[in-house]
Amino acid sequence: MVGAEGLGRALAEVWQACGVLAIGVESLPGDREGAYLVQDKMTEVLESEFGETVAGWKVGATSVGVQRAEGYDGPIPGRIFGTTVYRDGAVVPRARLQQGMVEAEVGFRFSAKPKEREGAFTAVDLVGLVEAMPALDITSTRYAAGCRAGWTPMQNMLAGIADNGNGGLVVLGEAAANWQVLDLKQMLAALQVNDRETAPHLLGARRRDPIEALAWTVNHVYERGFGIRAGDVVLTGSLTEPQELHAGDRVECRMPGLGSVRCQVSLA
Repeated sequence: MVGAEGLGRALAEVWQACGVLAIGVESLPGDREGAYLVQDKMTEVLESEFGETVAGWKVGATSVGVQRAEGYDGPIPGRIFGTTVYRDGAVVPRARLQQGMVEAEVGFRFSAKPKEREGAFTAVDLVGLVEAMPALDITSTRYAAGCRAGWTPMQNMLAGIADNGNGGLVVLGEAAANWQVLDLKQMLAALQVNDRETAPHLLGARRRDPIEALAWTVNHVYERGFGIRAGDVVLTGSLTEPQELHAGDRVECRMPGLGSVRCQVSLA
């Protein structure tokens, strides 16, 4: 058993090396609080020893339907690091993606820092502080496939939280005008990898309104003693079934009224 500090450091080191880590189940955090401590330590090492910066936050498994299907007890939050953020049309590095999957998400960028307040932030509190854009969340993992295969759903959830929400790379499209008039909860995002069929939509109980997921994430950040800054980006959970990614793959996502975003995975 390596403890929160040891696991956080190990995750930071394999993140930096674009590698994976083989650990036994006894080294995993036993609850959410333990998983958050590992995530914090991983971030601390990346910032202090490798010069990384935090550019925002991401959250997965935001809906009750997805949580029930996966066997989780809530969302999976994590930080977004500055070196992992790319613009529309970028070629993203294959080396960063271990067991890479791509998700279509709504991204929000803060134009101003939310003012601290008593009680929780609501979606109404945040709408005027953000611009919205189409985004690709390309998830990854620092755990070797062989060890993760035998973990329970809850162990996988805690491992994902510890590993900064299974973070990989983020691709952001252009900010959309008048996004507030869109029904983001029902929006049919068309996510396509190469010439494959469009990814199935997540709707109904399997989708949480992105602006509500934004409020959950902001409250989570402040409850844990951190904050949101002007310029920070928050990704709010997948609108479609995640799709596998491999070297050379081309990805495009079109979101009616919000715009489009695309990228290509490098060959090496």
